[in-house]
Amino acid sequence: MNRSGIVALALLIAPLLLHTQEPATCKNGLARLQAGAYAAAQDLLWECIESGAGDGNDAFYLAQTYRPLKNYASGLTRVNQMLEKLPDNVDLLYIAAYLHYRRNETKDSMMLTSQAYRLAPKDWRIQQLFALNYISFSMLEAAKLSLQNAIALKPDNAELRYQLSRLYFTQGNYVASIDTSKKALAIFPDYAEVYHNLALCYEGTGNVDLTEKNFEKAIELDRKYNRRDEWPLVDFADYQRMLGHPEESIKLLGKALEINPESSKANYEMGELLSDLHKYDEARKYLEAALKLDPCNAATIYGLAIVTRRLGDVAKSRTYFDQFKEVDRENKDPANSGKTCLAAESVH
Repeated sequence: MNRSGIVALALLIAPLLLHTQEPATCKNGLARLQAGAYAAAQDLLWECIESGAGDGNDAFYLAQTYRPLKNYASGLTRVNQMLEKLPDNVDLLYIAAYLHYRRNETKDSMMLTSQAYRLAPKDWRIQQLFALNYISFSMLEAAKLSLQNAIALKPDNAELRYQLSRLYFTQGNYVASIDTSKKALAIFPDYAEVYHNLALCYEGTGNVDLTEKNFEKAIELDRKYNRRDEWPLVDFADYQRMLGHPEESIKLLGKALEINPESSKANYEMGELLSDLHKYDEARKYLEAALKLDPCNAATIYGLAIVTRRLGDVAKSRTYFDQFKEVDRENKDPANSGKTCLAAESVH
């Protein structure tokens, strides 16, 4: 995950750095995190926690360092060793539960989260973890309640309101999502992901002007803070394509691929757009790249079947059509969940 995927974490922790009275190790760890030096931050924050000097904030930010580094296994080894000595330490239970969640081990995460909840029912981090796991189980109403509980416990946290706004968007409740997004911006005005969410909401309501303004604001803030997030560009390109502006869409997708050449979504959208423009040779290149990056995407395989047929490669087209039918069947079969070829998750 790229730097922006931590929901502007470096900027969100700035108030903590100004007011903390913690020991130097803890403060230095937070400072490293704010600077984007995740490995150094992780080492310092572990030292902070292991010394007993840290608090719930330090444990929370330590857990977040694992998202860009993805060294979840080593983190679990370290936290489990500590839990053997301190089995009722809420901070350690939270870290372990979070790492299991990031590894898609939701049952293990929920067990640890429940154990932490019994010890600290008013801990906002635990409520947030419940929500994230509920979302994994598609229990959206339970997730909404947990996020609302977390916000009641931590009303000054913009990330919680952003996550709630995303949940409302997923449910198609654009009015509630817009309202919650604005509350997040009142806490943290430069929250790029919130503007991205607002753009998607206004797109859902049919407000072209506000859709474009919020996409542009999200992209501007990502550029301002040097956050390499291709998603606003990809979604804005898709919107421009829908409005009938293919050249503008190509420019946006080009910028997205400069940021992340391995974005399966950006490659797929570029391939589909070029196919619409009858540029089949170029389209095939991008669709093949998308399929290599995400071999479970049935739409990409179907797109390649169409493009190769247009190019006169009938045998290859038939192969892709057969592959499409098989992958599409597997994707729709709940019995195959976690076992065979399921569509890749799109995480903003």
